[in-house]
Amino acid sequence: MTLVTFARPTGALEQAYVDIAARLSRRYGARRVPPAEVLLTTVHDGVEAAVARHEQSGALREIRLRRVYAEAYRSLGLRLRGALLDEVQIIEQRAWWGGMRVPAVTLATLGALRWRGVRVGICSNAPYHLKGLQEQLEHLGLRALVDSTTFSGEVGWRKPSPRIFKRALRDLGAQPATTLMVGDRTLEDVEGAHEAGLRAARLRAFVDDAAPEERADVVLDALDEVVALVDAARRAE
Repeated sequence: MTLVTFARPTGALEQAYVDIAARLSRRYGARRVPPAEVLLTTVHDGVEAAVARHEQSGALREIRLRRVYAEAYRSLGLRLRGALLDEVQIIEQRAWWGGMRVPAVTLATLGALRWRGVRVGICSNAPYHLKGLQEQLEHLGLRALVDSTTFSGEVGWRKPSPRIFKRALRDLGAQPATTLMVGDRTLEDVEGAHEAGLRAARLRAFVDDAAPEERADVVLDALDEVVALVDAARRAE
């Protein structure tokens, strides 16, 4: 992840599913609802495994995660739909806040770009509940530092599909020829951006996803090097 680091927040997830079990018990009755640890293993871990399999498949259409959650609960004899299904997903997503960290370089870089008047958008393969994702950005202090957000779960297509890049450009109000994609993966971020007409920088701070032949327009060791790129481009104008 280019902006945020993740680690599984075991305690927070366990507590989240205690809360979910209590809510479901009020709705369906305690006898029908499995223990919290069963819900955690079947629903959370089962959904995450489905997301991983989908990512590994290389499919460009995004997984319909709401349906996967519903099927996981249905396997336990619970038919969740509507607002209740949304609610339990968001409870789970909020638990993940405890495992997320925003490196100082992220805040410094976004602040420096905003000070220079550079428009910044997030384009992410994230199939999760949109409300939960927006709340996550607010909680992490990132929402005020970006101009747009584009998530694969909302668009229905994953990077490297040009469709999500085109949507991101539209959300940002930008043109491909004057937009730089900064990401850490060659296929999803570099090749996808190129196919959509953008330039691409590969950041190797989190994962050095180098192809045998480097395909990025520029390789960065740290995120804040983007600021120097912007300043150099402006001096060359």
